[in-house]
Parts: sequence; C-alpha cells; structure tokens
Amino acid sequence: MEATTKNSAVSRELMDWVVPLGPYDCLLNTVTFCLSRHHADPNPLYRYNFSINYYAGYDWFDSTVPVNELFSFIRRAYGVRLEPCRLDSMVSGRMYLLPVDAYYVPYMKEFYGKGHMLHYVLAEAEDDQSLRVTDPYFATSLLADRTCVEQAWRTFSEPVIEISPPLSLNPDLNSIRPYLTTQPYEELLPVTFARISERIMDVGAYRESENLMDNPVFKQQFGCIRTIALSRLRHFGTCSTMDYAHLGSAWRKLEVSFMKMTISLDRGVTATVNHLKQIAEDELAYLHSYATGGR
Repeated sequence: MEATTKNSAVSRELMDWVVPLGPYDCLLNTVTFCLSRHHADPNPLYRYNFSINYYAGYDWFDSTVPVNELFSFIRRAYGVRLEPCRLDSMVSGRMYLLPVDAYYVPYMKEFYGKGHMLHYVLAEAEDDQSLRVTDPYFATSLLADRTCVEQAWRTFSEPVIEISPPLSLNPDLNSIRPYLTTQPYEELLPVTFARISERIMDVGAYRESENLMDNPVFKQQFGCIRTIALSRLRHFGTCSTMDYAHLGSAWRKLEVSFMKMTISLDRGVTATVNHLKQIAEDELAYLHSYATGGR
C-alpha cells in the first residue's frame, strides 16, 4: 500500500491522542479514536469489552468481544450508525472502518511482505483516486492510492463499514455490564485459561539454540499478553471500588513473568503459569460479583 504523507486535521489529532489498547486490538483502537474525535467518553466501551478467547487454528488468544457484539454495543450505547459498503462506494465527508492485510502495509514492518494478518484502519475518501488512511495504533495518517488500498483489502475481503458520529457522548457507565457476564463464563473462563496455560508451557519446552526473543511463537504470545493487559487495564480502570481496580495491573505483571523466560526458561514458565492461574480465579470472582449483586 504505497502512500504519500500529507498534513491534515486527523494527523494533528493523532499527535495529541494516547493509544488506549494494544497492537492486536486494532478495531477497538480505531473505534475509540472515532469516538474521541467527537469527545465521546470511551469508558462505557472499556467496561463492556471484557472477554477471553483462544483460537486454536491461529494459536491466538485475546480478550476482545466478537465483532458483531462490539458493533451492536456501540450502536446501542452511542447511537452510532454502522453501515457495510463496497470499497469503491466510499465518498468524501464520511468515515469508514477499513479492513486490510498487514502484508501490504509498509509501516507494519513485522508483517509487511512477510505474513498475513487482518488489520483495521480508519479511512476517508480524498478524491476519486486516493483515500486518507489513519492508523491510530501506529500514529500514522497518510494518503494512499485506491488501487493499492484495494490490493491490501482483497486478501480477506471483509466488509468496509461506514461509521457515523455518535449521538450519545456519555452513555451511563453504571448501566453497563461486562460482555462475558452474558455468557456461560463459569465454563468458558477456566477452559480458555487452561488452553492459554498449555500454550505457554509449550513455549517453555523450547530448547533450540536460537534466542528465545527471536522465536516467532514467543513474540506472538507476548503480543497477545500485552494486548490483553492493556485492555484489562482500561476495563478495570472503570471500576469505582478498590476491590477490583487492582486487577487492572495483574496482566501487566504477567508480562514481566513471561519475559523472565528469556533469563531462566523453567522459572519463568512456572511463574507465568502460576500467575495466570491466580488471574483466572480473581476474574471469575469479579464476574460472580455481577451475578450476586456484590457490585
């Protein structure tokens, strides 16, 4: 996706914006940036966005609610209109959530020309030949030729979504419950944490001469942990009681344990697995607090 940079109002807004979530929460970062441009409070979204998922086919874990549930929530809470559209129907004066393949995105150096990954950016039509592409996580805003953008979009061919300004800027935070409380979390949470723990132990079995920091599985798992850590930090930051607010730092501490594997593999694995077990118990108790009226 070849591009030429150009100063714009979006570029200036990016300079003053602090990225709230991690590298693999690109859709949430993009939606949050859209809300912030209209001075909408993101905390209701952070409160709702609480899940835990493991995708065996991709060896991937995250804490983001399903896309359809996310879209349903922001429609409901913020009065945002989300309309699927064709790539060639994007017009000036409107904002779009644009799914692209990181393989074709030059500033995503870890994936560019190396690996395929679905990545969301914000897009506006400049004219018939070019789009203004904004990536909140990478603090990048650039002009891209529509033909090049189409190449980056074609791999996954996910719908382009037109996103309207929010009608409600301050949804009632106290009325919002974490997404996972609407699911059979007592079954889902322990099973998912157990699978994540197994994958971490598999990394612990790594005994090659290559530096562990260069191992792609290690790097991917660290990226997953960091993304969940930032998401949980935002989520628990919406809690008004200290009983649960401290849980926001638990995943950040897990990052430290995970990195200790590069110093002492066996000790690092043991510390990470034990820490993950404690997080699972604490988060289960947290979700119970909604069911029992303890909140």
